[in-house]
Amino acid sequence: MSRKARKRGSAAAVSVTAVLGAVIPAGPATGAQSALQIYRGTATVVVDSYDYCGGPLSGEHRFIGTSRYRMAAKFITGPPKSAAGRVERNPFYWEFYVGNIGAVGSFQFGSAHVVTASARDLGGNVRDPNLLLGYWVTGRSGTSWSGKLVDSHRAEGATFNHFYGEKTIVPCRNLGTSPFLYAVNAGATVSGRVSSGSAAFTIRGSTYGDNYRFRITFG
Repeated sequence: MSRKARKRGSAAAVSVTAVLGAVIPAGPATGAQSALQIYRGTATVVVDSYDYCGGPLSGEHRFIGTSRYRMAAKFITGPPKSAAGRVERNPFYWEFYVGNIGAVGSFQFGSAHVVTASARDLGGNVRDPNLLLGYWVTGRSGTSWSGKLVDSHRAEGATFNHFYGEKTIVPCRNLGTSPFLYAVNAGATVSGRVSSGSAAFTIRGSTYGDNYRFRITFG
């Protein structure tokens, strides 16, 4: 991943531009799965990074550089997810992946997720083993599509919308970095167009801790 520093204090953004290929049906499955569609393309990514090592006491938020790279991208749509009588608040279920998930620089987004195992949230409360977690709320008029990430579900320990970035081994010291998973903050937005044959949209937002801010354009 190449990095090119820019003037500190500039607006932070991640920009992803993908060229779509054909829409590929998910296969010969029946029922709800038969409505799945996959849009594939190549993403060009620009990432602005921040840390908290600015100022005389090394505690101020500061811009540290920009990375640019290209990765494969995939957008998947299907019927809205449901569980225990609840249905996600989107016209269709969707997932969006950039790169090989888990590799530094990759992204993953998803509109909703069904938890199928018992667990406890970050407050120690028992979590429903058949729980629908809605992350995004979107709407569609014709082919126009837009919405917002309304809940990251960090409280339940069940984040799904992620950026796979890096974290310094020792804060504010040049001793190397290690891969680190960053949850996308609530408030991220998506807007664009989705049809049976094509998809083009932009996602804007930031990661928890404000180490990365991003804009992703697909299509």
